[in-house]
Amino acid sequence: MGAWGYGVFDDDTTCDFVDDIADSDDPLQMLVNAFRDANGADYLEYDRGCAVWVSAVVIDAILNGTKYSDAVENFKSFIATHKKLPAKNLKNDAIKALEKLLGENSELHELWSENEELYPKWKEGILQLKGRLQ
Repeated sequence: MGAWGYGVFDDDTTCDFVDDIADSDDPLQMLVNAFRDANGADYLEYDRGCAVWVSAVVIDAILNGTKYSDAVENFKSFIATHKKLPAKNLKNDAIKALEKLLGENSELHELWSENEELYPKWKEGILQLKGRLQ
């Protein structure tokens, strides 16, 4: 696992997904695909889980104006230029995908649950994100 902390931007894979969204010609479709792929999967693999997490954070930042102090520069500039992205339509899909991310059939959940010290902080961050989207 290429993570060095429990925050969303403390992971190589999530940062790579931020780059992918920022470079995309259709970032909205990338968010839609992240949630649809997760919600349709029997098992949520690591990369897909990271995509869900970042996509939900994008929606949170756009809809709620949530600031992420640890955000990478690409994320900050993406949010600044995409404030009008119709993110509201994706809230329910994001919430369902976050529930899946926290479930037993999630590789991210499995990996984090092995870390007794940081797992509660990781999980609480996801639960707070989910709460802001509800």
